[in-house]
Amino acid sequence: MRWAKYLWRALNARPFGMPIPPLWFGIAAFALLGHFLNPAFYLIGGGVTALCAGLIASNRRFQNSVDAADMEPGEDPQIALLKRLDEESRARQAKLEQQCRELQRVLEGANAGHEHIQGVWQLAQLHLRLLAARSAADAVVSGRDGEAGKQLAVQAAVLNKRMAQPDIDQELREALDDQSKLLEKRLAVQTEAHRRVQLVDAELDRIREQIALIREEALLTSDPAGIRRSVDSLAAFLNESGRWLQDQEEIFGGLDPLSSDPFGPTSPDTQQRPRNGSRMGESQ
Repeated sequence: MRWAKYLWRALNARPFGMPIPPLWFGIAAFALLGHFLNPAFYLIGGGVTALCAGLIASNRRFQNSVDAADMEPGEDPQIALLKRLDEESRARQAKLEQQCRELQRVLEGANAGHEHIQGVWQLAQLHLRLLAARSAADAVVSGRDGEAGKQLAVQAAVLNKRMAQPDIDQELREALDDQSKLLEKRLAVQTEAHRRVQLVDAELDRIREQIALIREEALLTSDPAGIRRSVDSLAAFLNESGRWLQDQEEIFGGLDPLSSDPFGPTSPDTQQRPRNGSRMGESQ
């Protein structure tokens, strides 16, 4: 099946600037010769066309180019992150992006610099990555109030009680001891997951409060220079968040680095694409 695809693409291959594939010119030429001179040219033309198409189709570089053209485009990394989240987390991200859009309009009205608007969407990007990290940690916790951890603790207590019995078989004791060690490791993972959830929740709240603070200060200040001064704290906040991100590498090891060219809204109902090559964050 793949070979037939390569042959068909080779038959229709055309160099840059040619509106018609060269092999079709050959087919037409031999067809005319066969019609006006000798029908044998039909066979000759068919053989030459098949040979040329076969040589092109068997070329490894040509096959790679065909396969690459048929590959589906890669998924947007921000959309991929959004798909990891549950409905509640997506709603939290959508609410924050709405605040970012409102803040962007205020900053644009005050003729704030592009770096300030870009910083707003970098915070939105950081917020999304934090939500993805929280989702992964919450999946380990498996429920609210540490129910999974409590069950593991109960199982460990039951195993320890069984191993404390004096008349227990030695092989059974060893098997129970191995099981107890595994439970201890799982409890350690649960504890770490709880720590990460609490840590990420605190940082998420800090980002939301920072966005709300900048927006409120910008709305209360009528002087454009005062508005620009009010968002100067955003750069300091981003630098602090960047250092925090590096310190928490074990949480974000599976996520892409924070981009210097941030995305715009990721919510399906509010997503806007940049036009005429402009970046999201410059105009909405």
